[in-house]
Amino acid sequence: MNPDIRDREMRLWESLGPAGYRLRCVGVAALLALAGIVSFLTGMTVASLFPGTGAVFHGPGEHPVIVVVDGCQRVGPISSRGFGYWWECDATVTAMDGAARKARIESSVVTPEDQGRPLELREGCRDESGLTDCTYGRPTNGWLEVGVLLISKLGLLVAVGSGVVALVYLTRAALGAPRYCRFRGGNP
Repeated sequence: MNPDIRDREMRLWESLGPAGYRLRCVGVAALLALAGIVSFLTGMTVASLFPGTGAVFHGPGEHPVIVVVDGCQRVGPISSRGFGYWWECDATVTAMDGAARKARIESSVVTPEDQGRPLELREGCRDESGLTDCTYGRPTNGWLEVGVLLISKLGLLVAVGSGVVALVYLTRAALGAPRYCRFRGGNP
């Protein structure tokens, strides 16, 4: 353990006392966890604002389909799409070979105003059969899609990093500074 970190932790332990030190560590862990959640949801919001399929790095690529929206429901203000209100719509998707199937289109790519009329969208699926794990979107620039994907992954990376550091602070709170320093290989 770095002697500077050990000295800082022991000074905090002595100045705040055991209860104050532990409360401080739990508070910092809570703030880090909150920052991680906000970062993740912000990345998801950016990804949801993007109208494309997000299929740049997976699957065999995109292809055009005809979509007829059957019905929509509104989700939000906080959901797996991030912050804000989004439309998730059930639709009938017809591939160019004429095969039709039901699908859910998320991120407000289509809205209730699109109900009942055919729309041409792009479909990106993770498998060759094109029947599972498909996303739908409008035609977009591939470089823009890569940029949005990187921003959303950055949000995930910050969330994971915040979570790891929060666990360190929770370990400090559980053990206290003297035992934490011994645990990390320094003399208390």
